[in-house]
Amino acid sequence: MAQGLQDLLASNKDISQYFLSLPTNVQNAVTGSGEEICSLEDLLRLIQSISGTC
Repeated sequence: MAQGLQDLLASNKDISQYFLSLPTNVQNAVTGSGEEICSLEDLLRLIQSISGTC
C-alpha cells in the first residue's frame, strides 16, 4: 500500500494520469488537505468532498 499521495501517484500510472487531469484548483486542494491518501478510494473520497462530485 502507498505511504501517501506521492507514493500512490508514483506507483500507479493510471491514478497519476487521472490526478493530473483534474483542474489545478482541485489538485491544489487535494495536496493541501493534509488528508492521508493511500488508495484510489481515499483520493476519490477527498475529491468528492472538495468538489461535490466524483
